[in-house]
Amino acid sequence: MLRLYIEGRWEPEDFIEVFTGVESLYYKAALTRRILREPPYFWPEPIRDTESFGEGVTAANDWFLTRSRTIAIQDRRLSVRRIEYASPGRIDLVGIGEACRAVADVIISLTKFFTEGDLRRENKKQAKIDTGMKEAELHEKHESLRSLKIANARALLSLRRDFPEISEEYFTALAAHDQDRLILRIAEGKLISAKTLGHDAPKDGEADA
Repeated sequence: MLRLYIEGRWEPEDFIEVFTGVESLYYKAALTRRILREPPYFWPEPIRDTESFGEGVTAANDWFLTRSRTIAIQDRRLSVRRIEYASPGRIDLVGIGEACRAVADVIISLTKFFTEGDLRRENKKQAKIDTGMKEAELHEKHESLRSLKIANARALLSLRRDFPEISEEYFTALAAHDQDRLILRIAEGKLISAKTLGHDAPKDGEADA
């Protein structure tokens, strides 16, 4: 089970973006072909002449997530077990252990980047990171964050080495796009941490281990 720790006031868009980002990362780690004759889960459409690369990545990720929701067998699906909306609160999601751990590792690495670097700042509407640093320092932090997103994507990709259905570069772009959905909420201090637990969520009133 994957547990997300949340704080602050959440708007519907926050839940949509976090659930979408988490679900998309999860299925990238959870879905693999059982036999070589099965069609690949990743089958990205080529980017159209009218699309930018970013638009193509967004469309490919939307396609992949929709297909994953459609074809995933029951024991590999991600489902919501419980939401406690408070400050602090938590969201419990149930899925296969390896994929849940992979998503938790991504979130933990991102939250550490912001908390240890003291980069959290609020911007309610645009959710931008306002650091007040000099331009060169800000550029360095952006480059460090970009490197971290790539490292997280490659860690997810390592779970799929048996069936290299998609280029590492394209997979990295897709997984980085998923992380961008989470980063905005992490930067605002809304999504504050994650961890994995046993399959069953603790009963109400039990200690949060």
